[in-house]
Parts: sequence; structure tokens; C-alpha cells
Amino acid sequence: MKKAASILATLVFLFVGLTGSLPAQTTQVVTAGLNLPTKIIPGPRNTFLVSENGTMDANTGRISVIDRTTGVRHTLISGLPSGVSNLGGPPESDGTTGIDLNGRVLWVTSGVGDAATMIGGSQYPTGSPSSPLFCSVLGVILPRNFESLNSEFEMTLKDQEDIAAGHWVRIRNADGDSIFVFLVADIPDYRPEPQPNAPNAIRTSHPFAVEQVGWNLFVADASYNELHKVNLFTGELSTFVEFPNRPNPLFGTIGGPFIEAVPDNVHFVGRKLLVPELTGFPMINGQSDVQAVNLWTGEHETILSGLASTMDIMPVNQRFGRDGYYVLEFSTNFLANAPGRLRRFDRDGNASVVVPTLITPSSMARDDRTGDIFVTNIFPGTITRVRF
Repeated sequence: MKKAASILATLVFLFVGLTGSLPAQTTQVVTAGLNLPTKIIPGPRNTFLVSENGTMDANTGRISVIDRTTGVRHTLISGLPSGVSNLGGPPESDGTTGIDLNGRVLWVTSGVGDAATMIGGSQYPTGSPSSPLFCSVLGVILPRNFESLNSEFEMTLKDQEDIAAGHWVRIRNADGDSIFVFLVADIPDYRPEPQPNAPNAIRTSHPFAVEQVGWNLFVADASYNELHKVNLFTGELSTFVEFPNRPNPLFGTIGGPFIEAVPDNVHFVGRKLLVPELTGFPMINGQSDVQAVNLWTGEHETILSGLASTMDIMPVNQRFGRDGYYVLEFSTNFLANAPGRLRRFDRDGNASVVVPTLITPSSMARDDRTGDIFVTNIFPGTITRVRF
């Protein structure tokens, strides 16, 4: 069964070149030229931060600063872990995924990169990953007014090796400003997963989102189908939630007997963690949902169901989500190569379409001053502003 990394690679093949018209009165592409943007979060003073997987060159993961008014981009950190993934579908870069900002501390997760490959339908280690920091959680201490700096911080492979060895690394930009980068958690790149005809097969990890709550980080792993918990005091890494498979209603026609959950985001809202589940191949319309996870027990319940390849969720009312949610769907019908959309659900679960056509949307963030929502579109490499 295809895992998250292979699903994302397959999506490149299915959606690249797909075009669609957006309602001109409500949407506008404000930023282009991004390298597979995965997550967008609010930054200080009229900015957003965006994580980018990278290019087809190794270690080109990137974090960019976006001006909310003009859409102009400049690089904050470059040289982050990335590698060309070959886990199903055409090869594509897999690098910087989740980001979360707390004051001047930025948390960053990385995918599995080129640490594994697909052979005969099973995954195997490559033995020669481009980075020692794949499937890691990094902490970055940023300087004051980092969003307005004129030059970027470029991480080298030597920096990555030192960070992986447990050292704090200082990186300077051309103007003499500094960031400090350290390893928070190293999630195993893979686990053994023997198959009847592949005794040495593995399952890779794929950290895809991170959220700080108090002194803990919660990391959504889209391939292990887990929510990891990292204690920032002790550095202890533990499995907080395991999201179960569900039966595949199309089994016998397409796909295996079960569909995997594929948690691809995590947000702290109203004393709970909200976790969208993309679902695995064949990503059937109506099988995706959003889970609300109890912050203390890990127990979880479905709060929205019947969705299509959910990528992100945001409360309409920033306080507690009492007025419903915005939900970002990657594709309204994956099997038909349909585009994605943005929908709003009221408190009773009734849905309305806000934007009917978005091309491979991956994440969203709101400008609370204007109410506008900004959506990253991973394969066009763009950001769309949705005006209200």
C-alpha cells in the first residue's frame, strides 16, 4: 500500500500541468516561484513564513518570508535537508515540511528525502542519504527582526553533520547576523516492515507538520500514521496517538483492503489538537476526515467526516472554533484528477464552498487584520490570496 511519500510523488504526476480558473473577484495569485511549498504560517509584522521541499538538487530545502501585502518573497534559511524521493510515481524533491514559530524560536521538520527507494512495490533503504537530518525536528533561534533581514542564512552539509552529532551550530549571513540551530528529535528514517516476498522491506517515516503546546512538540507523521510527542525539557520522543486504518470500499477494484489515515497537519485549537487525515491511496472522496485529539489522554474523535483529501483546517472564529471551520482539500476527486477547494463548515457541520478551484493546495494561514486567507499550492509553487 502506498505511503505518504509515494502518494505525494504520485500527485506530481497526476496534477502537474493541471490548470483551472479562479474567481477573479475573490482570489489572486500573489506569489510564484516557490519550490514545492508545504506549509504557511503567520510571521511577525505583516509577513508569513513558508516551508519549501526544495528542488531536484540535494539539500535545497528552504524557508521563505512572504510580505502579506505585496506577496514578495525573500529567503530566510536555505540549504535545509532535502533529497529526490523515489517512493512511487515520478521522482520529486522531499525536504522541509512542517514549521511552527514561537517568538523567535522556529521548529522545523524534514521528510525522508532520498533515505529510501521503491523497488518492486516495496521500500528499501538507499544506504546513502543526502542528509543526516532526514526525519528530524530542528530548533532554530532567530535574531530580532529576522523577517526584514537583507541576506539569508545558508546551511552547509558540514553544518548538518554537526547538528546531527548533537552540537548547536551558529550560522551567519552576509551581514553578520546569526541563527543557532540544534537537533530537537531524530525520528527513525524507517522501521522494518517485512512482506511475504520482501523480507527486508521497510516503512519510512514522513514528519509533515509540527505544533508547540506548552513544553511539548506534536509532530504529525504522515507515513507512520502517528502523532509523535517531543518533550522539550527531556528530549524524549514518544508515540502519542496511532491513527488506525479504515476499510477500502473499492477493494477488489482498486487499492488494497485498507486505507491508511495519513495525518498531514496538526493545530492546537480549543484545548484540543486538530489533525486532518489525508487518507492513503486511492484517496477516495468522502473517506477523509478531521480528528480532535485530547491533549492529555491522546483519545480522539472525528469532528468532520465525508471530506476529500484534507490538507488543513482553520477555525472561522480564532477562539475555540465555535463558529465552524475552514477546510482545505487537496482534490475533490483524486481518481478523476480533480482540483482542490476551500470550504467552510458551520457549527452544525453544514458546508459551503468558498473557493471551488485550487490547484494542489497544501496549507493555509489567515491575516487576522483583513480576514484574508493565504493558500500555498504545492506543485504550481504559488500562494493564492482569498479575499473576504
